[in-house]
Formats: sequence, C-alpha cells, structure tokens
Amino acid sequence: MLKRFVAMMLLTLAAGCSANQATPDAASGRGTDQVSEGGEKPAHHGDGVFRNLYLPDDYQPSTLAFLQARFFGDQNWPEAPQDHKAFWQATDPQRLNPPPALPQATLIGHSTVLLQYQGVNILTDPMFSDRASPVGFAGPKRYTQPSLALTDLPDIDVVVISHNHYDHLDAATVNALGDQVLWLVPLGLKSWFVQFNVDNVIELDWWQSHTVKGVEIQALPSQHWSKRTLFDTNKSLWASWGFKWSDFTAWFGGDTGYNPVQFKEIGEALGQVDLAMIPIGAYEPRWFMKYHHVNPADAVEIFRDINARSAFGIHWNTFVLTAENIDEPPQALADALRLQQINPQRFQAINIGATWQPASSLQ
Repeated sequence: MLKRFVAMMLLTLAAGCSANQATPDAASGRGTDQVSEGGEKPAHHGDGVFRNLYLPDDYQPSTLAFLQARFFGDQNWPEAPQDHKAFWQATDPQRLNPPPALPQATLIGHSTVLLQYQGVNILTDPMFSDRASPVGFAGPKRYTQPSLALTDLPDIDVVVISHNHYDHLDAATVNALGDQVLWLVPLGLKSWFVQFNVDNVIELDWWQSHTVKGVEIQALPSQHWSKRTLFDTNKSLWASWGFKWSDFTAWFGGDTGYNPVQFKEIGEALGQVDLAMIPIGAYEPRWFMKYHHVNPADAVEIFRDINARSAFGIHWNTFVLTAENIDEPPQALADALRLQQINPQRFQAINIGATWQPASSLQ
C-alpha cells in the first residue's frame, strides 16, 4: 500500500496528467506588476496565479477521482510497451552539426525537439532523464530513450520551456546545459533556475517576443496549467512558442488542451506556419484530460487553426502517463486527418529520432 500511495503522489506531481482543482476564476493569473497600456492586467493574469481563458463555466476537475480511476478503477492502463522501438530510431549526430542550410527539426523524445535553421540551434522542453519525477527512484519512468545523448547535441543557442511539469522541465538537463544557453521561459519560472546558478533566463508573457540571431521567438497562448510542488499551482505561466525567420515560421505546442479561440489567434499572428510541432499523446481518459491535453482529433483542429503547412506529433511514445495504448496516437491521427480530408503527409506521427525537412522525405 505504501508503494502505491507514493506512486499516486508522484503521478500527481510528475507530469501534469492530473489537472488542478481550481475553478476557472480561481485558477487565474499570477499577481504580477505587468499591466496593459490602458492600465489593466492581461486577462490571463489574476490574484497570485495565472488562468486559462476558455474553460467551461462548470469545469471542476477532481484529482482524487483521477487517482481513484488510475489505481483502483476498472480501466486497464498500459504497462511499459514491448513494441515501442517500432516508433524509434537513433539520430545520427553528424546530421545535426553543423546546422544545415535548410530548416530541419529532429524529434529527440517526448516534447524535446531540436529546431535548426540558418546556423541557429533551438531546443524545446529538453528532457533527458529516466524519470519525470521530483525523485530519481520513483515516478513515471521513460521506456523510450532519447534518440541521441545530451552530449551529442550541437551547441545550443536557445532553449524554450512550455511549462514547469516534470516531463517538460527537467532539473538534471537544466543543470547540464547551465548558463551556456539562453533560456526563454513563461512568466514566473525564472526564479526556479536560481538553484542551479543559471541566470541566463528571460521570462516572457504571452505575445511578448525576443530576437536571437535574427530569429524572433514569441511566447504564445496555450491551454494548460502549472504545478511542481503541492503549493505552487498555476503560479507560473504556460505557453506555446513561435519561431519566425524571414522566410520560415515554426510553432511548438508544448502541452495544451484545445479551444476554438486561441489557436486561431496564433494563426492570425504568425500567418502561414511552415512547421508545427503539435502534441498527440497523453489524452485518456477524456473526462479528465480533455481541457489540458489534446487528443489527435484536437491536434488536427489546431493544425487547421494555426494555418500549418506541415506538422509532426510530439508528446507521445516516451512515458506511460495516461490510459491510451502506445500505438493508438498514430492511428487516431490518421483517422482524424482522413475525416478532415487532409493529406496525411502534411501531419505525421514521425518516429522519435526522425528529422523533418520541408518538402522532403523523413531521414
């Protein structure tokens, strides 16, 4: 029983699979000093925390109900799969260094992507540890290893973080990369880096941007939440990220639920998105996950809303976080694309380790 209790608590903290219990009003904004030109705080800022803007009025998730379903319910949750290597391949470091002339993006694992263009190396949500957990001996254990070692990465210019859940913000990886990279993070996260003596960190609110080597990197909305301890729910913001070169635009979804407003706004702001990296996993059971984790059908709606030309799926085939089978997201994505009459080559569930390039076969 003790082992099960510890597992329950770690799962609650570890990877954002349990939604917060605050109502839409109470789950709102962090008490920052940022105000608009009219003297008002942005709508997603509130009293001491941040909030989502488009949750239903009756939204009231129960973490206790989730834990009961996870550990004591009738639904069979998958164990670490035996066939995960069917969706995995090793990445050749020589393909990544030096950065190529064409844009390319390599899915290293989970939501960790290396985006490269015009000599700039950008890393998203780097997670290289064996567990998405506050401790190394328990919590969600990765069954699919990164497609290359952290030491095989090229020199990284910028790291973007979508939010503070353990499967997206990994302490060991932060400590390893340190101050040699620039960290762009949502509001409220910079102070967390102090413990690692990392101060090369810039916080951005939604719609704010920072330019690095000619690339405009913009924090954009998402529908999620934050929590790293029992006492910090929604005290830091969550975000998706846009990357704008003069002739190429990419978007990284991080971790998000769907709503019919914010992604259309992102599409209007970015214009044509050449590459979108959209989560497609960790979405069952829907009664609990729906508003914070998209399923493949939602991912296709995002693909359409942001005006994406091409996309690949992230946030799957790494941890057992939720109830769907490991091989379900690719098939569900194919079904959703067929229903929407979208060419499946435009939005693929690529292998971990595969590299995307525009108008070319995967390598």
